[in-house]
Amino acid sequence: MLETVILQAGHEVTIFYPKFHCELNYIEYYWAALKRYARRHCKYLCPELEKTVLEAMDPVILEQYGP
Repeated sequence: MLETVILQAGHEVTIFYPKFHCELNYIEYYWAALKRYARRHCKYLCPELEKTVLEAMDPVILEQYGP
């Protein structure tokens, strides 16, 4: 059904990822890199954790922190 709606909107579906398949889903690599950055730079206090996570969102480079 999703594919039909997408095609009717004039777009092309080239691939559907398997549901919850972390190795094929880009966002999973991003979150893994973000968590890795946060663990390396956080002092493990709530205010520091929030600051570190927000700080980590922009500079995450998958090639540097990827799996």
